[in-house]
Amino acid sequence: MALGGADAREWAVPVGDNPAVSVRTDITSWSYNMAFGDAHSIVLPITPRHLLALGREDIVDTIPRTLMDKINTVQIRAADRYVYMHPRSRRLETFARETARRWRADRVSPYPASASSSRSRRS
Repeated sequence: MALGGADAREWAVPVGDNPAVSVRTDITSWSYNMAFGDAHSIVLPITPRHLLALGREDIVDTIPRTLMDKINTVQIRAADRYVYMHPRSRRLETFARETARRWRADRVSPYPASASSSRSRRS
């Protein structure tokens, strides 16, 4: 798939340190990193402006900006530690930072608060 739209030069696909990502697209906020058999597609950026999406149908297409934003968000969230992007993708770094910041703020720790931290909040 190729990235399209009037401002395609300003946007590109970031590549995280976990670049091949399995996704399900049947919910509003796409779920990702599930078993291949449970995924609707496996998305892999291959250049800053092209990606490979393996799914049930063979499609060659230009994708709209809204879909590009969803794919970029999945790449950013699925990264373990680093997200790489082309230096000429002007808006992508800002998009990546804002997406990561929002995602970290929304995450809930799976670990219960320690007794000492809950006591200090009561003081």
